[in-house]
Amino acid sequence: MMTLDRPRCWVERVVDSDTLVIWLEATADVRVRYRARIVGIEGGESDEPDGPRGTAAMSAEVAAMAGDELYWSGSIGTRDQHGRLVGDIFGADGSRLSVRLLQGGTHWRRTRDGRQHRS
Repeated sequence: MMTLDRPRCWVERVVDSDTLVIWLEATADVRVRYRARIVGIEGGESDEPDGPRGTAAMSAEVAAMAGDELYWSGSIGTRDQHGRLVGDIFGADGSRLSVRLLQGGTHWRRTRDGRQHRS
């Protein structure tokens, strides 16, 4: 069931360490496909040394959350410079994809100004 602040979400595929192709529930019988960037994290670009490890971690976390109902948190109008939605995915239990990736140690924080903070 869709909520106004957090529409239901399905992950079609992992693109890289911080990007997914997702479907969001627009109405009870309409879903819309988007490219989405998970906000506040960085896991390395595909052509960088950390990239493949970050992408594998993203795939593993998405698979671990796949049995839950998932919800998108982010404005449909908020896009980055590449046209991706920017937000986070929440599980029904309240877990956040971004936090799971940070806790796994393969990703690090990225602030709005683009600065990266490795712990």
